[in-house]
Amino acid sequence: MVAWDRAVWGQLTVEEKMHAMQELLKQLPAGFKWLQLESFERYGQSLDTGVFLYEGSEYVFVPGDSVTLGRSEVHMYAKMSPVREAVIGPLLVQRQPASAGWYECPLDRLDPEEDEDVLEAIKGFRQGPHTSYEFSQYFRLERNGEQITLFLFDDSETFGEWCESELPEGFTLPTEDEWEYLYGAGARTLFPWGDEMDESIRLRHVSGSGEANAEDPYPLELPNGFGLCFPGDPYKKELVLTPDGITGKGGDGGCNLHGGQGVALGYLPTATAFRDPYESELEWADLMDCLVYRRIVRL
Repeated sequence: MVAWDRAVWGQLTVEEKMHAMQELLKQLPAGFKWLQLESFERYGQSLDTGVFLYEGSEYVFVPGDSVTLGRSEVHMYAKMSPVREAVIGPLLVQRQPASAGWYECPLDRLDPEEDEDVLEAIKGFRQGPHTSYEFSQYFRLERNGEQITLFLFDDSETFGEWCESELPEGFTLPTEDEWEYLYGAGARTLFPWGDEMDESIRLRHVSGSGEANAEDPYPLELPNGFGLCFPGDPYKKELVLTPDGITGKGGDGGCNLHGGQGVALGYLPTATAFRDPYESELEWADLMDCLVYRRIVRL
């Protein structure tokens, strides 16, 4: 459909966009509900588009486009996807990513015998001063006031096994081309916001950054010009498809930042085209520990 092209979509009237979204709803997997037309703008990119709801998560319609992706190497520590031309088809995209490796588990589901060690840890955690506690690749506890939330680590042994439970029929993951388009919202700069890292803003894992705005959201986590939210956190990676399998985009698991290379290099993995050169050394469980993912529907 011609209207699914980004340039054409931008010329449609509100009424034409509403009609197109109602027609789109008929093609979507069962369970989608129409919410509204919404306008998004950030970093010089903008989009007026449709928002849908599926099982409690919002999805945004993103029209397709013919784009230039990739980046020439910018530093000896960085590996970038090559400069290339790509045709991106229209997509319905989950706005917020979810953890691939960790899922919330209600405390009342724990078995007194089988989960005795977890229950003991919860008891000790409740009496202690800490706000979080993690037993690597097993369970994690988070405190919010008097409330304690338990997260368990996914026990899938392979990516294929994980897909069986996390990707219902009609849904998939973005390819690297699609992800770079969605993350940059069409921008050709190194990062979605420009060619340099702004070290004055509030950043995760950087002590003292943005102290004057400590109560505000982390700027890199706010919706982009397509209305999509990304971690903006080098400790996180987003799961995407490649011709050879899968990879993580948007981070390096915190290697650079944890390695003491400073903010500029530590946050370089959040560049749009960044590829982690050491990712192949990780097993599925190790990769899953830092992965987030978002479902898409190709239209």
